[in-house]
Amino acid sequence: MDKLYIIGNGFDLHHGLPTSYKGFCNYLKLHNPTVLDNLNKSFSYPSSDDDIWCRFEENLSFIDLQFLDDIICEYIPNLSSDDYFRDMAACHRESEIIIFSLTEGLRNEFSNYIQLASKYNVDSSRLLDIDRDAFYISFNYTKTLEYYYRINSDKILYIHGTFDDREDIVLGHAVDPDNFIQEKEHESPPAGLTPEENEQWNDYMSDQHIPFLDEAREELASYYGRSYKNPEKIIEYNSEFFAGLNVINSVFVLGHSMSDVDIRYFEAIKEHVQIDCHWTVSFYSEAEKKYLEGVLLGLGIPATSFNLVKLTKLAHSGICK
Repeated sequence: MDKLYIIGNGFDLHHGLPTSYKGFCNYLKLHNPTVLDNLNKSFSYPSSDDDIWCRFEENLSFIDLQFLDDIICEYIPNLSSDDYFRDMAACHRESEIIIFSLTEGLRNEFSNYIQLASKYNVDSSRLLDIDRDAFYISFNYTKTLEYYYRINSDKILYIHGTFDDREDIVLGHAVDPDNFIQEKEHESPPAGLTPEENEQWNDYMSDQHIPFLDEAREELASYYGRSYKNPEKIIEYNSEFFAGLNVINSVFVLGHSMSDVDIRYFEAIKEHVQIDCHWTVSFYSEAEKKYLEGVLLGLGIPATSFNLVKLTKLAHSGICK
């Protein structure tokens, strides 16, 4: 077994399975508009459908916490209210609801969406001529390889999980949460204050500190960690599989965009396969072809060691075998 197939969402789309992120948007419109509304409102740039859903996972790192902070501040209770102490929990409760909908809730809905998509039948004319005895890394959440190609599950690494194991499904951005941690700005007193005025200013600022609001903000900040796709941890967890790639001299990338959100996996694959390994990579459009050429060269793969082919031309062509 000297071949490795890397399977991306374009593979499922080629087979007619409705697994696009744009399709997920339409699913949310029908089944959970609250999650969709939270997403649309929370991105920190103009949130048209194309902006968000074209590169959905990468865009999950662009959540605007200031917008969410403005929402929870609406729940700060009135000091004169008889229910002030009871209502203090409202801020934190609202932040929990919002962040759950953008993390675990989002993944649950995505699992449901993929489960529905997996029920579609695949036309046999769309099947590709692939080696069933090779190794496979699937970035998809479906089991197309098992259902329609009869690939043994022992040969497949579902690197981000599958729809039927929703607790372990990985969906998110690839930006280290530590990059989002910022020190709270410490507001300095106005210049020229007397010692007495400076003390009064400090007393005033202390009165502005609202502990329950800080807790709610910590909950909002937890979004980055809870939506983080940690490639290093995933690679380490599957280190035995990656170590076994040292026999690979042919890699086929089928329907994967090789975007930044997953590039660390490709770096690890490149590090483990044989140095003279040949890569065959599918593309959808001429623009994507040019982009993929740049990615492959950026990985240190010489132009003589890869070729790019349209996925639609691979059916029964023998190129993938």
